[in-house]
Amino acid sequence: MILLLGGTTESLAVADELTKHKVPFVLSVISDYGAELARRHAKNIVETTFTDESLLSFCHDNQISFILDATHPFARVISQLAMDKANELQIPYLRYERQNIYSKNAKLKMVDSLEEACEYLRTVKGNVYLSTGSKTAPEYAEKLGVDRLHVRVLPTTRVMENLTAAGFIASQIDAIQGPFTVALNYELFKRANSVVVVTKESGRQGGIQEKLPHVNNYKFRVLLFVDRN
Repeated sequence: MILLLGGTTESLAVADELTKHKVPFVLSVISDYGAELARRHAKNIVETTFTDESLLSFCHDNQISFILDATHPFARVISQLAMDKANELQIPYLRYERQNIYSKNAKLKMVDSLEEACEYLRTVKGNVYLSTGSKTAPEYAEKLGVDRLHVRVLPTTRVMENLTAAGFIASQIDAIQGPFTVALNYELFKRANSVVVVTKESGRQGGIQEKLPHVNNYKFRVLLFVDRN
């Protein structure tokens, strides 16, 4: 049985190929949204954030004989964990990774976690535009203070209630559903007087291509890629 570590558009394409060739595998994701997308591409899905112990036990219980890592290029924690466990179990490990086209851009700051992002943001003066969704917005507010934050989220009652509880007011919230064009991103970032845009490196499906053009064309000092895998 193959363990396919997912979380990217590429991982779903890999899942399709494995299914096409009738290769048994289980696809792991870390969120409800990831599981929803994965159901269209795989029959066996596990929604979890692996730890040292849980990954080892999962591999034993499911007779995993191969780990195929198709997580985000910046998801170093899970990738290192997978490599360590594969070595411990003496099974093959293969990293399937999209090309990193961002590292040479001087205006991009890449980080591995929300905590690391906040450490950097504390050194920057000015407004921060969060395009990472509602799930992590309260944590950013707690760590940085809510006053300098602006967030883009889905326009649902539950999301609005959670943001209100975290201290956000209406003028700090863009409640809108994508997809977003380059022009719309520009106007939203500009209207919020953003000096930093925080986003997740989620590939074409996550709209990253529509955010990147402004790094060089507008006043944004840096774009942070944040992944919590």
